[in-house]
Amino acid sequence: MNVIAEAKALRREVKALATKPELDLLVRYDLLGKKPPFSWQDRVWQRIRHLLASASLMSPHVTQYPWLPTLKHRPVSADVKTVMIWALGADRHQLRAACEGLSKKLQGGDDLAPVLVTDIADFAFYSRLGWLVEYVPSLSGEGPSLQQRKQAYLAWRYRDAIVLPLSAGLASDAQWHALLKLS
Repeated sequence: MNVIAEAKALRREVKALATKPELDLLVRYDLLGKKPPFSWQDRVWQRIRHLLASASLMSPHVTQYPWLPTLKHRPVSADVKTVMIWALGADRHQLRAACEGLSKKLQGGDDLAPVLVTDIADFAFYSRLGWLVEYVPSLSGEGPSLQQRKQAYLAWRYRDAIVLPLSAGLASDAQWHALLKLS
């Protein structure tokens, strides 16, 4: 399968994961949800909504705020586009080779903010890249799989990002530009 077809299939898969977010998870980690409203009408409405949500009569409140995946040492601008590199299930050597290729392709362009989604713990290598890394561990145990839940959460969190497979790091320049235009 060529890189462009692989990217299209991956984008469909990630879009399917992002369609139904786990509301309990979103509310639990909502950064601005604990901020109290200003007016008393808003406070009353917030309490009523909370009661209705706990009775499953209404969806809980999730604050809509922009998610900037840029790190503090990188320039932040409004036109930065997030590039999510989906690297789950790859081996360490393949991951390193593809990330080095992607790093060369992303060099000099401050309009793309890469986010690496991986299940390989190689944090010394990731720190040299200067990218945001979302680590998805595979833990054994009872109950719902943390790996599947985190994949769905990350797919929802980066739903507006350009999704690329790991093999995009080994693609030619023409394929790279075609991948960026797919979004």
